[in-house]
Amino acid sequence: MLDHLLYSCGIFIAGEVIALLIFPLVRKYVGGAALLKVPDIETFKGVLERLVIYVGLLSGYEIILVMFGALKLGTRLHDEGKNPVSNNYFLVGNLTSVLIAITAAVALFYFAKNNYSF
Repeated sequence: MLDHLLYSCGIFIAGEVIALLIFPLVRKYVGGAALLKVPDIETFKGVLERLVIYVGLLSGYEIILVMFGALKLGTRLHDEGKNPVSNNYFLVGNLTSVLIAITAAVALFYFAKNNYSF
């Protein structure tokens, strides 16, 4: 049981390392911002969002994706006039974030199904 928890954490952390490499490119080429930035509350929220999606998917609650979409849409509509982030950057960033979480969950399911050990 403990080994499954360690595998789950390891795969999530690997996904976050990949996110550290992907999001600067998204920020630069889609958002038009600097390639690198100091981690801030937005960075923490992104990690938390991916963790919630990852745990939800591992727990068998695929509906977490609908909840995520509703929360993101609701917060985006609320901040529409105050937030200078473009719609393209918002969309690409969220899709990338969801893709990372789903890929991590699928990887864990794949390794568990095929009884691979790390």
